[in-house]
Parts: sequence; C-alpha cells; structure tokens
Amino acid sequence: MTSIMDARRIEVLHAAAELLALKPASSLAEIASHAGIGKATLHRYFSSREDLMLALGYQALEMVSQAIQNAQLDQGSAIEALTRVAEALVPLGDKLHFLLNEPTVDTHPDFKAAENNTLEPLYQLVQRGQSSGELRSDLSPTWILYILNYALFATWQSVHEGDLARREAPAVLMTTLFKGIATR
Repeated sequence: MTSIMDARRIEVLHAAAELLALKPASSLAEIASHAGIGKATLHRYFSSREDLMLALGYQALEMVSQAIQNAQLDQGSAIEALTRVAEALVPLGDKLHFLLNEPTVDTHPDFKAAENNTLEPLYQLVQRGQSSGELRSDLSPTWILYILNYALFATWQSVHEGDLARREAPAVLMTTLFKGIATR
C-alpha cells in the first residue's frame, strides 16, 4: 500500500515534470510553488536538484519501460514492433524530453545501468530485425538505437514547438527512419 508521503512525492514528481517540460531551467522554488508546496517541503522529498532530477529520470524509465512492454515487441515483424514503440513513446515526449539534456541522469552510473536494462528489449528487437533482414546488419544495434533515440528526441521537440502534430508524429518519425530524407 502506498503511504500518503509516497503518494505526495509522486504528485510532486508529476508537477516537477510538468513545469520542467515547459521551463527546463526552473528553480527549486519555482518547482515547489508549481507543486503547491514550500521549498522546505520539497527538500523533505528531495535533498537537492540532482536528487529530484534523478527521481524524475527513474520515473521516466518506468514510463518508457511500460510503453515498451505495451508495444508487444514479440508480435509481428521488427518494423511493426518498432512502429508500435514509436506510437507508444511519442506521446510521452512532453513528460520526458527535458531529461535528455540533464547531466545528472547522463553521468549517474546506477541510472545508466537502469537505462540500459530498460532499453534491452529494444536492443533485442533490433537484433531480431537484423537477423530477419528487415534492418541493416552492417550497422551495430547500439548505433541503430542511438539513431532511434535522437530521432525520437527530434520528434518530441518538433511536437513541443508546434512544428509537428502529435497525431502525425509517429508516422513521420518512422518514415524518416526507414526511408530517410533523400528522394531516391
């Protein structure tokens, strides 16, 4: 059973993610105000900005993990599964894109291990796609996942800035990944 303190901590995390998506450089005081609490109360949940960002990173990994699980990677072709992954991850962009430039999550060794664990099913999917001939085997699975990750970030950014409709974003992402930008 979730305690009141745990439930309130989750509410604070959601409020922080909401504000940081709009204003990534928000101060702890601004985050506390947005969450409807005082800065001292925020510090009871998170001792520093780094602790808050790390908690947001782990929350993001949980959301990504759930989206990957819901995409049923073992069903259909690798291309179909990657398309479902894109469809599941694009809507999370407003909650996650601010973390992609956050040094706390980039440099924390435990977080990096958790991120690798979260992305392992995608790594296996890419390998399956390479084995079946759907994906290029002359590129490493790690490189393909980097490209997918950065293309996903660009998609989130385009949606966030209003340059791309959220509804169309997964199809644009996958068309760009699989067909490139050249006309031939």
